[in-house]
Amino acid sequence: MKKLVLALAAAAAFTGSASAADMAVKARPLPQPAPVFSWTGCWISGGGGGGINKVRHDNFDPTDTPFLRQQNADTGMTGWLATVGAGCDYQFNSRWVIGAFADGTWSDITGDHAARIGGVGDMAIGRMKNDWSWSIGGRVGYLVAPNVLTYVNAGFTETHFTDTNMFDTASNGGLFTGIVVPGQTFNGVFVGTGVEYSFDWLPGLFLKSEGRAAWFDRKDTRAFCVTSGTDCNSFGSPAFITDDNIISRRPITYMAKTELVYRFNWGKQPVVARY
Repeated sequence: MKKLVLALAAAAAFTGSASAADMAVKARPLPQPAPVFSWTGCWISGGGGGGINKVRHDNFDPTDTPFLRQQNADTGMTGWLATVGAGCDYQFNSRWVIGAFADGTWSDITGDHAARIGGVGDMAIGRMKNDWSWSIGGRVGYLVAPNVLTYVNAGFTETHFTDTNMFDTASNGGLFTGIVVPGQTFNGVFVGTGVEYSFDWLPGLFLKSEGRAAWFDRKDTRAFCVTSGTDCNSFGSPAFITDDNIISRRPITYMAKTELVYRFNWGKQPVVARY
């Protein structure tokens, strides 16, 4: 009888210890994973950067027989830019993001343009300036981390070059010739790539860095004389400049920019994602 009582007491003690151990484990909740937020929503952005342009020039007289191409040269241009933009994104399949956007850029990207005006040997030089552009397009991105998006984009773009005053640097010490190459607006396409990162210390604020290249259609123009009289500082008659001498240009532009982005929906739409 004594042995039976001791056996029951031991069994009760063992069962009580096991129950207490179970209760202790259950009392300590497992750590929860950090919440992952959706990139679905709309945003605005603003920032700045720099640009490098290459403008391909052809000068020719379409009345020549046989056809004579007087000059073929490239103009290099560099400078700064400021930009603003807006768009909307949609996150799907946990780690993919697609979106549409539009942006505008104000710039001071300049370079020297040399052109033959009025015939072979009549060389003039002016300062070209690319002063604005705008773009509309779409992008596809992949989340390499919950708060880091890498992406590529593409779309339509338009850019503008201001009037170019031409100077005779060779014979007149840089005096204005009275000849102006008119400003032009070019249409083209662009492709780019970038990365966007969210700040932990301020919900909704992101930092975006992007590089972009754009190719534009070739466009012809004619230099014109803005001075009184008929000689335009010995560069030939205004009628010859206006009617015969054609300047054909095709720009290629490259830009790199960094922007602050504010997302309106950040933190409102949790999603399940595995990284």
